[in-house]
Amino acid sequence: MEFDCSAKTCTVVFIGGDAPEPEEAKPFFEQIKGIDSVIAADSGLDTLRKYHSFFENSGLDFSPDYVIGDVDSLLNRELLDKFSGAKKEFYSRDRDFTDTELALMKAHSLYAKGESFIVLVGGNGGRADHFIGILDTFSFDYRADCWLCGLQAVFFLGQGMGLKSFGLKKSQYVSVARTSSSFEGGNIVTSGLEWKPDAGRKKGMPSLSNRIHDEKEGTASFYAKEGDFLVFLPLDAGFDFCRNSCFD
Repeated sequence: MEFDCSAKTCTVVFIGGDAPEPEEAKPFFEQIKGIDSVIAADSGLDTLRKYHSFFENSGLDFSPDYVIGDVDSLLNRELLDKFSGAKKEFYSRDRDFTDTELALMKAHSLYAKGESFIVLVGGNGGRADHFIGILDTFSFDYRADCWLCGLQAVFFLGQGMGLKSFGLKKSQYVSVARTSSSFEGGNIVTSGLEWKPDAGRKKGMPSLSNRIHDEKEGTASFYAKEGDFLVFLPLDAGFDFCRNSCFD
């Protein structure tokens, strides 16, 4: 069974922190069929503005449908007026869930499970506790399917799911991590890499700064046979989700 996310539409969630520049994220969004909904969490609205301007004539509309959070770190508050059509859901600063979590929960509430591919944009750099908090979200049902941060796309690979990446260069790094809820165990099967993560560490991060074996082929495949994993790929990498067919 194939489930190629390039054939899907997606829900985009912008959050605070460093994010890829729109031109750097362009190869990723060129693989997406369209956008269902756009959510901005607090200062993620500043990042959204740049994407909205950059993609304005490309057929992808990054106008926000929701602005969520306490907006205490929003740099340009005039954006609340600029995007006045967005529904506002403001919260107190003192609460159990972060703006990122609230935005992800909203994204999941809008569609049936698996109906919209959820992409998280931002959250890199700055405070380490925020970064770790975002990593922790991949252990919950309200996780994103993909996180664009820095110059990487981080894909969630749940048990029984496969991911094939293409267009990779040998100079680019490919890494595999466990989610915070599965520090040890699990089994991820790969092909096309310089070394196999399943032959190495049994706890923590299975493979850091791995590379493809054959630049002419330019592909790597990953299959979460047991447990949940995160796959870190370059932003410009091609990608398809699949079941075992990644290895057919």
